[in-house]
Amino acid sequence: MKKTVFKVFSVIMALCLFLGVMPVTTFAESEELYYSEPVEMIKFSPETKLDFEPSTNINNFYGNSADVDTTKYFYNQLTANQKAIYEQIWAAGPVETINIDLSNISITGTGASSSESKNNALDNVMQDVMMAISALNEDKPMFCWSSGFGLSYSGSNKIIGDSYVFTLTLLSLNMTLNPTHFSDFSDVQQKLEAIDAKVSTIRVNGFSRHEKLKSIHDYLADNLVYDYSISEPNIYDIYGALVNGVCVCEGYAEAFKLLCDREGIPCITVIGTGNGGAHKWNMVLMEDGKWYTLDATWDDQESNMFYDYFLIGSKTKTPNFSSSCEDSAIHIPTGKLFEATTSALTYPTLANGVYGIGMVRKNAPDVHFDITRGVIMVGKDVESYTDFIQNYSGFSYLNSSDGTTTSTLTVSDGMTSKTYLVAMRGDVDASNSVDGTDYAAITQICSTTNKVDNNTAKFYAGDMNQDGAIDGFDAIAHQLYTDGTLIFD
Repeated sequence: MKKTVFKVFSVIMALCLFLGVMPVTTFAESEELYYSEPVEMIKFSPETKLDFEPSTNINNFYGNSADVDTTKYFYNQLTANQKAIYEQIWAAGPVETINIDLSNISITGTGASSSESKNNALDNVMQDVMMAISALNEDKPMFCWSSGFGLSYSGSNKIIGDSYVFTLTLLSLNMTLNPTHFSDFSDVQQKLEAIDAKVSTIRVNGFSRHEKLKSIHDYLADNLVYDYSISEPNIYDIYGALVNGVCVCEGYAEAFKLLCDREGIPCITVIGTGNGGAHKWNMVLMEDGKWYTLDATWDDQESNMFYDYFLIGSKTKTPNFSSSCEDSAIHIPTGKLFEATTSALTYPTLANGVYGIGMVRKNAPDVHFDITRGVIMVGKDVESYTDFIQNYSGFSYLNSSDGTTTSTLTVSDGMTSKTYLVAMRGDVDASNSVDGTDYAAITQICSTTNKVDNNTAKFYAGDMNQDGAIDGFDAIAHQLYTDGTLIFD
């Protein structure tokens, strides 16, 4: 952790996105036309001004119905042509030249002259390529090697009625690398292999989605350093984040998604602005069917690790950062990776409030919300049941019992109140400790004659892996948990 905690609209991190299309020129007109021109790479910075007014356009970026397979979430927003280009770029891997098979792709342009039809076709193919690369960049964190593209094409004009119709017959993409990040395509391959090797060593703790997300959140905060100098190599990609341990917000967000993808957790990255500067963060789909914002970059401060931006909603206020503003006024999506795209990626509608209506303290490990079952699971080392929720301004605690394993806790965020059953993980006999007697109780419950009612603290304490049953897997998990091999924080 390495930043200074800030209050209300503090200056946020730089983000490099690969954008931009330059005005094009063409060769002299002929029956067969050929075009070749590199596309300029443009970097975002906190000072970048976007042609975007949140007050009028914010709803344009929410509410799409894309498939919840978040490994292809933005792919599902594309046209048929754009999907075909996306698939071919991804299949080609990190190479300099990608020849796009147009046998099942029709890209044309219509105009009153051959020149106009050709230029319209060029505009169409540029838009299709930019949208395909935008979606690919957000769906696949391992696509971090691309920093822009140029293209070459050929095609022919035909007169149909009163119009000229130009049809592409060849499309070739020249993929470019950021020279400060990658020396050549061999270097790309070596770094992708290093990312794979590093990811295989990262342990994500827990069984539930909430537990795993907290583990990923805390791992990144504990192991990444934010590069304020904007000078270290690979700070805008997952190699910088996971291998070098130095990055900016794009590295945090893409590393978070990569680990979520590995764990099967629906997660997407979001392009936009944070406190007015270019920024990137995540959205996560929880078991309640709602999407929540998660910003590991902002939670990772030099003075502390916070949970202000851990699974929050659009109306959430963050007391350690901006207690007077709803998050929808702070995290604002733009959906644009390329400046010249006429379309934008869109995002799912956010929940209003915080997932679980509570915020976990850093100094209270192994505390997790299961809002689908209405349970707060606390670890064997938690001393006080009322101590594991941060009492932020705007959050009230309506009642809590005396601290036994069968206690309940009702919390409110000003919009919603919810009562949770609080269960100590592994404490089947409600002794406020986890030991051999609890293991014996689990093994008895596993027998046909010693069942336990569902939806009780005893059941949740014994269901170590949270699969809805108490069985031999829970007995094994209990042993590992007791000796410290299985951890949840």
